[in-house]
Amino acid sequence: MRVLLAVGVVALSLGCSRGVRPDSEVAGTKPVTGKVYSNEAGEKVTLIALEPGDAHKALVAFEGTKSELDGQVLVASVNSERGKTHYWTPWRGRKQRFVSVEDRGGYEDLIFSDVNHTGYTHLKPDAGKTGALKVEKIFERYQDLEGDKKYQAMLAFDRKFWANQAEVQLGEALAETNKACGSKLTSTVAWDSITDAQINEMSFGSYCVGPLESLQKLCARSDEAKRAVQQKLQTVECRMDAQAALKLEAQKIIWSVTSGSTVQPDETTTFFIDNL
Repeated sequence: MRVLLAVGVVALSLGCSRGVRPDSEVAGTKPVTGKVYSNEAGEKVTLIALEPGDAHKALVAFEGTKSELDGQVLVASVNSERGKTHYWTPWRGRKQRFVSVEDRGGYEDLIFSDVNHTGYTHLKPDAGKTGALKVEKIFERYQDLEGDKKYQAMLAFDRKFWANQAEVQLGEALAETNKACGSKLTSTVAWDSITDAQINEMSFGSYCVGPLESLQKLCARSDEAKRAVQQKLQTVECRMDAQAALKLEAQKIIWSVTSGSTVQPDETTTFFIDNL
């Protein structure tokens, strides 16, 4: 009986008695401290520091963000620079930075960016929720998720998902361009020119919107530019190529990008002024 009581006391003192699988991303670590951040919109992000510190790992839990991250707990690699701490987490086969915390001279600002990185929201430390936080519960929640097939599927690379994200981003930019220019442009992406590795490496939607953003600015400044776009352009194609380039062929803009490089905005604007 004494032995059983002693074992029970040890288990309670550890706070988290469940064993961690040897192949777990958090094997060899334990939760130590946690902090909850929230805002008036109801968004909540919880950060759990893991020991040992030299593992540079943490858990990040999401609630109320109105994104597919809600209810998820992700393991993050942590790095700090210039007063900012970045939390890099896997999602859909890519390393994502959904969360950064910045020291703004006396108060912390947590910056949350959704999966498509088209907007940012700010959260601040929530003392009440932090006081009620049970770090072991978040740790156990993560272990449960690791064994869930649906969760694992959302961590694996998903070409269709990232292609759809890029198409949505391009479609939004196209709508803004047509509004600014009074045009009826269409857009397309030459997906056969883009490898999985390239989709995994870069935010392709951000690269594709370059010529559309330049056309928006030109149309905002000039009625002549509006007329030129309406009369001389029909579609914009975005593709990967060996070299970043911009071409105009038979009322079609061909926008070629390469890893880490696009034609710069000033060059793009000059091209349209000279060729439309």
